[in-house]
Amino acid sequence: MKPIIFCLLFISIASCSPDEAYGRVTNVVDGDTFDVALGDYSSCQVAEDVIRIRLADIDTPETRGAKACEAGKEASAYTRTWLQSTYVFLDLDDKTGKDSFGCWIAVVYLSENNQPGRNFNKQLVDSGHAVIEDFKNNEFDPRSW
Repeated sequence: MKPIIFCLLFISIASCSPDEAYGRVTNVVDGDTFDVALGDYSSCQVAEDVIRIRLADIDTPETRGAKACEAGKEASAYTRTWLQSTYVFLDLDDKTGKDSFGCWIAVVYLSENNQPGRNFNKQLVDSGHAVIEDFKNNEFDPRSW
């Protein structure tokens, strides 16, 4: 029985590491969606050099379409101010990976002294520019923020 446990442990260690990545934000689409040029990532899950991120388990007001509003523009401006051209750490969703629009679902951490710092998903909610939407189809639990 011990050899089986060792083999299972070895397989889990040899497979992809946690789906974390690091990169620079190159484009803010709206309050909860932006592009990241990856500098460091696990090639086991991510094949692209630039990925579109959708912040996990939050929702900001819309900037386009019938539901567009001033609050959406304010949320986008807030995200742009904090993230445009800055470095972030990404915890990519292990469960679903991408949403139906091809965006990677992630919890985003601001880079502070080249280490993961503040949780930007939480910061956006705390600032009043987003609300929590706990999507059960991903690995994240916003109650743990």
